[in-house]
Amino acid sequence: MAHEVGDNGGELPPPAKKKSPAEEEAEKRRKKLTPGSLMKGIIRSGSGDATPAEGDQVILHCTTRTMDGIIVNSTRREHGGKGIPLRFVLGKSKMILGFAEGFPTMLKGEIAMFKMQPKIHYAEVDCPVAAPDGFPKDDELQFEIEMLDFFKAKVVAEDLGVVKKIVEEGKGWETPREPYEITARITVRTADGKEIIPSKEEAYFFTIGKSEVPKGLEMGIGTMARKEKAIVFVSNTYLTKSSLMPELEGLEEVHFYIELVQFIQVKS
Repeated sequence: MAHEVGDNGGELPPPAKKKSPAEEEAEKRRKKLTPGSLMKGIIRSGSGDATPAEGDQVILHCTTRTMDGIIVNSTRREHGGKGIPLRFVLGKSKMILGFAEGFPTMLKGEIAMFKMQPKIHYAEVDCPVAAPDGFPKDDELQFEIEMLDFFKAKVVAEDLGVVKKIVEEGKGWETPREPYEITARITVRTADGKEIIPSKEEAYFFTIGKSEVPKGLEMGIGTMARKEKAIVFVSNTYLTKSSLMPELEGLEEVHFYIELVQFIQVKS
């Protein structure tokens, strides 16, 4: 390939790749790190050698403690939490600086303790997330993180209320839309793994746009190809009442395990 040559006979360097706004913001925040402000200790080693990258969804448990070991808050049921793991999409989700820098260092299954100075968690100047009520944001704290899973995510809703994980690629490029008729096998679980609608061999049949399934499920299926298998993570904002799920009380998040068997366009 030809390169432009300067007057001095030397090749000009290739133009620098333009950084995305997210990359520029991350670089700006990274300058707030100082020696000792963010420390990591591994409690349990993870598996493999892959670590989360931008665009990946990470799923994790988090327990926050004071330096004296007193638990401030936790996702774990045994520590007073709801038992529901946290989800973040790297480069998309708003999070404290210590998480943004710490998560990409972790392996799947790893448990690590991150010691953070206040300016690295909720006392950061212009922190993009607010501290929970009563949170000691001006104290040095320990964040115990268990990296349950991470994977390349398809962001379906810009507010991250609907996110898809492809389990098995489908066939072709066509995806369904309103008012396509859908045939799909669907299993529904809560965020802590409780089965709401069990798996069965018989497929469900419904039409997109007729409120026969929750809105978030429709949106997720609208990104799928024939024969694709996927998990669609849906927050309660997109859990609209439907004949598939008439009862939604108490559900903060639902995971739909989907096999898109077939879809056909309805002729008007």
